[in-house]
Amino acid sequence: MELTAQEKTLLDLMKEEFGDRIIDWLHNVDQFSIIVKPESIFDIARFLKGDEKTGFELLSDICGVDWIDNPDQRFEIVYNFYNVTSGQRVLIRTFLPESGKPAIRSIQPIYSGADWLEREVYDMLGIEFEGHPDLRRILTPDGFEGWPHRKDFPLTYEQPHFSWNKDNPPEIIK
Repeated sequence: MELTAQEKTLLDLMKEEFGDRIIDWLHNVDQFSIIVKPESIFDIARFLKGDEKTGFELLSDICGVDWIDNPDQRFEIVYNFYNVTSGQRVLIRTFLPESGKPAIRSIQPIYSGADWLEREVYDMLGIEFEGHPDLRRILTPDGFEGWPHRKDFPLTYEQPHFSWNKDNPPEIIK
């Protein structure tokens, strides 16, 4: 599918600024994505928000995907940026390998809204966001073991959830 004039301009700006750190791009069902090297995500986020030619002042979402059958690119992180003035949206995608602890630099210092979004991706997939001011679980209880959105998470075992009062249940009123 052909790129719109806005998308082509953005892609040209990003290629000029980041060169070989831009791996690829695709346009699918009216959604424009740029695939980048993971070590460049902080600089790219700063460029998207701070450059007067781009103006992506809103980070709409961050999500993660587990591609379990591809160990070299097992974890995909997708950043959804939006330019409120022009109505342009772009997905910035990057991949992390399976080996070791998957980690990427936090963009929370640039987009404060990334705080909870990065915590959710951490909680569900175990991807660490280096430099995040408060990286801890947000949806699962403290002490929860594992990462529920990983495709190798066991589905046949149920951990006790929210059992804070199991040893001292509340009094039953009859």
